[in-house]
Amino acid sequence: MKKYVTASCSAALGAAALVCLAYPAMAAVPPEDPHSIITIQLENDALSIPSTDELYTSGERLGYVGPTGAVPGFIAGLGHGLFGEGTQRLEIDFQQQIFTPTDTQIYNPNPQDRPYAGQLSARLSLIQDTTQMRSIAGVAVGVVGPAALGQSVQNGFHEIIGQTPNKGWRYQLHNEPTLDFFGGRIWREDVADFGPIGVQVLPQVTGQVGNTEIYAQTGGIVRFGQGLDSDFGPAVMQPQLSGTDAYTPTRPFVWYVFGGALGRFVAHDMLVQGNDFQSSRGVGLTHLQGDLEFGAAVIYRGVRISAVETFETPEFHHSAPAFQYGSVAVSFRF
Repeated sequence: MKKYVTASCSAALGAAALVCLAYPAMAAVPPEDPHSIITIQLENDALSIPSTDELYTSGERLGYVGPTGAVPGFIAGLGHGLFGEGTQRLEIDFQQQIFTPTDTQIYNPNPQDRPYAGQLSARLSLIQDTTQMRSIAGVAVGVVGPAALGQSVQNGFHEIIGQTPNKGWRYQLHNEPTLDFFGGRIWREDVADFGPIGVQVLPQVTGQVGNTEIYAQTGGIVRFGQGLDSDFGPAVMQPQLSGTDAYTPTRPFVWYVFGGALGRFVAHDMLVQGNDFQSSRGVGLTHLQGDLEFGAAVIYRGVRISAVETFETPEFHHSAPAFQYGSVAVSFRF
């Protein structure tokens, strides 16, 4: 068994990431929303310019958010105990993420490069809102390794579009279950108005403890637009800054553009360092990481469409100075 963190380190990171959640929200409670939301999301380095096929190369997600109030009693009580008053929703996500080395056309990848890895997971999140903040707590269960179908999805898609398959998947991480607990809070503050155009800042803190990743991070976005109280920012796949899939339009046409940054301390990342409980390929983790995000979102007739470009600092030793990928999400209310 690989000893990737001590118990004290795990406890300290968990406490640091979730300490802000211990204070009940004092802002007004927003009105109930009887609608559910379905989200389809794609993240891929091919959506960036220049297009690449390396590192975090693909992510796909299907999400469902229930109406406010449709939360089992014990979960609702836990949420009110942690966060105070607020409207509550449940979110359920199914997602796959695929990671590859920089050079995918050699059969035996460079041992100093990121290992091939896929993760398939299901996530259950409680979302609790006041008019000025959103609190999130949840759990994710999944698997890494061949059972996550990373090789089948990536090389199958390459075959469909006539591209050369990636050749080093035989060295991917081994099958291993994953269990992670995560939480966070987003604040929403109006800072200026230029006629009909509003300006908001959305600071955020999040953290996770589990055998996939252990991290604590803080950051935020600044956005300009109309109908900014409709959501808490666009949804992206964690650990990047995510406003989640929940939104309630406050005007017929909502739009905004935004930019943001975050800093993250990562104590452990199986997808970089290799399997926790058996020997596998892996590289040294860069513990201090940062991201920049830019993008836009619109909501029209209940449909939200968002596009985000993310720039990442290196996640592991010997990595390139920076990496980027694009994210597109479409959500439907019903």
